[in-house]
Amino acid sequence: MSGAGAAPGRGGFIVLVASRLILRQDTAPTWARRLAWASLAGLALTGLGLGVGWRGPGIVAGFWLAGFALLSAALIVHLRAMLVVAVLGLALGVASLFVVLGVGSGIEGLLVSSLARLNGHAMVSKYGLDFYEYEAVAEQLERDPRVRAASPFVFGVGAIVVVDSSETGGETGGETESASAESDSDQSPVIVSIKGVDPQRLAGFSSTRELFAVGDFDSLRPAGPRTLPGIVLGTRLARRLGARPGSRVRLVVPASIRQDEDPSESMDEPSFGEFEVLGLLDTGFAEFDASFVLVHITAAQAVVFGQARASGIEMEFERARLGTALPIARELTVELNRPRTDQRLLPWYRASSWGERSATLNSIRQTKALLVLVLSLIVLVASGSLLGALLLMVRRERRHIGVLAALGAKPRQLFWVFESVGVGIGLAGSVLGLGLGALSLFALSMLRLELDADIYMIDHLPVAFVFADLLIPTGIAVLVCALVTGPIARGVSRIRPIALVS
Repeated sequence: MSGAGAAPGRGGFIVLVASRLILRQDTAPTWARRLAWASLAGLALTGLGLGVGWRGPGIVAGFWLAGFALLSAALIVHLRAMLVVAVLGLALGVASLFVVLGVGSGIEGLLVSSLARLNGHAMVSKYGLDFYEYEAVAEQLERDPRVRAASPFVFGVGAIVVVDSSETGGETGGETESASAESDSDQSPVIVSIKGVDPQRLAGFSSTRELFAVGDFDSLRPAGPRTLPGIVLGTRLARRLGARPGSRVRLVVPASIRQDEDPSESMDEPSFGEFEVLGLLDTGFAEFDASFVLVHITAAQAVVFGQARASGIEMEFERARLGTALPIARELTVELNRPRTDQRLLPWYRASSWGERSATLNSIRQTKALLVLVLSLIVLVASGSLLGALLLMVRRERRHIGVLAALGAKPRQLFWVFESVGVGIGLAGSVLGLGLGALSLFALSMLRLELDADIYMIDHLPVAFVFADLLIPTGIAVLVCALVTGPIARGVSRIRPIALVS
């Protein structure tokens, strides 16, 4: 009973002594308080300017500098002078790490949203080249309450070239046709990814409509007796081709990459078809907008396969994230592969997720991990100032530590007092660093920095506030501070009281 009551007392002693070692015990300088009030006023004024719509670099930089000055003044007012540099260094390291993670999460989020709108959450495909029953499979998948929509698709690779760039879609005179033919001879074809979809089923996806910069699902019309099938081009692809709504383009799939069951048929003859541009696609990701076309599934079947089969079925779930979509899809394929009248021994269908196969997404995640590793060195460098501050603190408080030891403070308590000081400084630096990083991300989002889409695949620098990004820099800072403080705290705990007093 007595032991249970003594534990809180020890904990209170450690917290009390550690707080007195961290917090300023004398009156803060007047200039620091004035700096704090001036910074707060500057932060309010620049924040008001951002709120009314000012987005210039000057006001954004002023907003960030005011926030940084306010955090620095708060440190000077409340902490001991010897600890201010250590906490400020940790704050800058944590802020740098938080900003990098925020930018990486923004790029990853933009890519994920673009891929999700293009491809759903997961897909079901079939082993072999005979996926003719895709309509029945899609209907069976949609009967599951977790599936919002299921849409069959055809995927292929080919080349595209403009046949007629007139707005009338080819209804021109002989002179225009001859001029068009001359321009075609000077234009090189562009390699594109071809995707054929069913617009009625695709309309069931929640955010696919947002992809259309021009046109809508009606732009994916099938071929008719007197009409060409419709095609939707990526915005950057259309700009590269010089095409616009109403232009006629030709899709060509070489015989060497056609996905026929019997490649001996028409071995030397490519498959091609003419389409009318009826819409433009804007995914937000330059790589897709420069090499992606959408057509009706029947038109893609004719050009890519030469027969009415599908590459797979895309699914969008009611409530799913990137990490949970594939397990749900695998559960659905278990039901699809259950034997019925035919006694097959091997499964027919398989589930996959574009999130696990996307090379771009994997490279972004690997880059984030590498940057976390490199920028963690900033925290290690900042911990050097913490080490110096703790050594100075031990030297200055030598007699007080001796008094505590003489009054009955045990070595374990002295150890945890100084260890708490290190952890407390790590927490303070983390909190201030996260605040400074949030200010930096907000400033970047206000500036909307333009990027060269041909190099970075995006036209601006996106940022995202993700809760997991808060934990990584905080954990690194606290862990480093705890490890750096450990040897000093252990050394203090081993010194005898008489040695400390003398």
